[in-house]
Amino acid sequence: MKIHHTGIIIDNIEKSIEIYKKLGYVLNSEIMIDDNQYLKIAFLKSSDGFQIIELIEPLGEKSSIKNFKDGYHHICYDVSEISDFASYFKSLKIGKIFTKPINAVALENRQIIFACLNNGIFAEFILGGGLHE
Repeated sequence: MKIHHTGIIIDNIEKSIEIYKKLGYVLNSEIMIDDNQYLKIAFLKSSDGFQIIELIEPLGEKSSIKNFKDGYHHICYDVSEISDFASYFKSLKIGKIFTKPINAVALENRQIIFACLNNGIFAEFILGGGLHE
C-alpha cells in the first residue's frame, strides 16, 4: 500500500486553497464537484512533491461529510495492486470497512471504499481489483 493523500474537511475551498498556497502548496487539480458524495474537492501538492492533500467542502444536507467538523478526515492509500482488498483488509484485523465501493469523481472515477481503523481513524482505499465480501 502506498499513501495517496490526506483528506481535510474545510468550509470554504477557495479560501483554504489560498491558505495552503501560502504554506507552499501548489494546486494540483481543478476544483471538482462530486455529485455522488455531494462534495467540492481540490488536490494540492507540497512544493517538494512529497505530500498531496485533498481539500473537501461539503455541499448541502446530502453531503457524505455534512456532520463532520473541519479538520483532518482521512488518510488515503492506493491499494490497486491488491486484487481482493476486502479479504486482505479483513485478514489484517485492524478495522472495519463501512462503505460499499463508490466511484470517486476526483480520482478519475476509480472506486474507493472507507474503513474505520481500530484506533478510530478513517482510512480511504483506492481500489484496483475486485471487491469481494
